[in-house]
Amino acid sequence: MEILEDSTLAKYLFGRYSSNPKNWNFIISTSSHRDGFFDATVSSTDEVWQLKIDSIYKPRPMVLGTKVDIDSIKIERRLGRGMAPFGYRKLDPSIMMNLLRQLSEEQYSNATAKEVELNSQFNSILGSLETVKPVNGKSYAYGPFVYTEQNLAGPDESQKEVAEKLASKLRNDLRRRYASYG
Repeated sequence: MEILEDSTLAKYLFGRYSSNPKNWNFIISTSSHRDGFFDATVSSTDEVWQLKIDSIYKPRPMVLGTKVDIDSIKIERRLGRGMAPFGYRKLDPSIMMNLLRQLSEEQYSNATAKEVELNSQFNSILGSLETVKPVNGKSYAYGPFVYTEQNLAGPDESQKEVAEKLASKLRNDLRRRYASYG
């Protein structure tokens, strides 16, 4: 099992995404192994990666990942058909400015119905845009990241074993990087 780390993993996944930006998913969940880390599954129609992330609350978390043998269709079914796929979407700045203006106005009115309407509008805009390979100098939104309490890939025995190996390596890496880490 080859484990990629941080920037190497990011470059690899970005390269794979850039070669075919269609039908990607990025799912983050709390760890089912109670190791204090976060689990993530990144999938496309061609491959699925299982990740361990030390924290989602810092700008540059430590991330480890390995390719796993999981059917990506299984993940898509659990997400549901209405979910927009993960990816970069080119944005028209005027659409975003209008949406941000509406969000700002909604903040002052505190209307829950208006919040639901804006969420629906944002999801509609996001879902209507094609995912693309990003180019420097252009404006993009990327996402959505799906956050769940449980890993939607489903914890089978091989995934549990992979998760334990990733957690162990991540814990060791944290100890090496931070001497006071437990």
